[in-house]
Amino acid sequence: MPQIKPFRGIRYNREKVRDLASVVAPPYDVISKTRQNELYRSSPYNIVRIELNKINPSDNKRDNRYIRAQRSFVSWLESGIMSRDPRESIYLYSQRYKYGGKAIERMGFIAAMGLGEERGKKKTKVLPHENTLMAPKLDRLNLTRSVRANLSPIYVLYDDAGGKVAGIMKAAARRIKPFMNIRFEGIVSRAWRIDDPATIRKIVSLMSNKDIFIADGHHRYEVSRMYAGELAARKAPEALRSAAGAIMVYFVASDEKMLTVLPAHRLPRDIGRLTKGGILERLSEYFNIEKVSGLKQMMKRLAGLRNAHAFGIYQGGGKFYVMVLKDVRQSDRAIKDKPRDWRRLDVSILHRFIFGHILGISDSDDNVEFVKSPEETAGLVDRGGFKVAFFLNPTKVSEIKRIARLGEKMPRKATYFYPKPISGVVINPLF
Repeated sequence: MPQIKPFRGIRYNREKVRDLASVVAPPYDVISKTRQNELYRSSPYNIVRIELNKINPSDNKRDNRYIRAQRSFVSWLESGIMSRDPRESIYLYSQRYKYGGKAIERMGFIAAMGLGEERGKKKTKVLPHENTLMAPKLDRLNLTRSVRANLSPIYVLYDDAGGKVAGIMKAAARRIKPFMNIRFEGIVSRAWRIDDPATIRKIVSLMSNKDIFIADGHHRYEVSRMYAGELAARKAPEALRSAAGAIMVYFVASDEKMLTVLPAHRLPRDIGRLTKGGILERLSEYFNIEKVSGLKQMMKRLAGLRNAHAFGIYQGGGKFYVMVLKDVRQSDRAIKDKPRDWRRLDVSILHRFIFGHILGISDSDDNVEFVKSPEETAGLVDRGGFKVAFFLNPTKVSEIKRIARLGEKMPRKATYFYPKPISGVVINPLF
């Protein structure tokens, strides 16, 4: 198990930044250009100016988004907009939100996690479940080289049998005043700093033999390893190599009650010569198909069939359908190159069995649009941009952990953990 340890975080100085809600941002990978402009306008010190600086047409080697991010970061530190905590700390972080009519609070802690692997027979216990792409990794690597910091934590899950870590966090939150308590994008974010050595030792000790499952941040995790490798290869100063040997991580217990995983619904652009009737006819050989009265009814019916390999279909004109796989052995036979647990993921069945085997639709990134909102998904069909949409149930946390333990990677866009941790709570300096 990689080592978990406290760190001296960099945070916004409340004496100079009164409104923390004006300086935080969503994670970089969900910020549209419109949202980027809004965040720029919200404050001259918004974290987006470091995390996702704008690209200018005149960018060159001497002046580009990464260099401007570095300038902002250095300037904010020198002017006291941000400051480094005097003592090594662990940071509690809570997000309160509503989903499905329920109020949910997800509490975890932010700490540094070593990137090194254990020696001997044991391998590292950090378990990813997604494949990564080189282009976003190069973007984050260039930013890390420039600012020398983890600007936002990756998000991981761990098992907390008996709620021992949760108990320590709740007790600490009761006796410490939060340094952040804001509402941002409809979600209440609170954060506390723990610098008590005894409390820190308890948390570190309880985490010592746990598997760590990456929920979000696969690209940043790999980038941290790449950056550490670069520094080692060029024999950078020991202080830099030591700092780069850890990554900032948001640790959350894998409790289904406080975790919300959203599905990404699928809209293929090119379906070849398939017709609406032809799609249903082909699918009816393998699925029991029923017509439902509307989108809300379809999603409700799907939710009641979470263990049945059920999917929703919309082809426009207000015609919604729910289909349930007749015999999972049929899809098993079509997906021969993967373990049983992988074959029986709904996203695997949709991409490999429905798209590939039954309908002959390409599932490449160029051909499939991924949308989280059911209403937006149906609207794209109604507006004529797509001929058909496929709806899924969310992937279960237990499925994510099983696939990770197998060393397999899920089909892309298999998970979307909601809400994502915001950027701007704390920064881990790598210098």
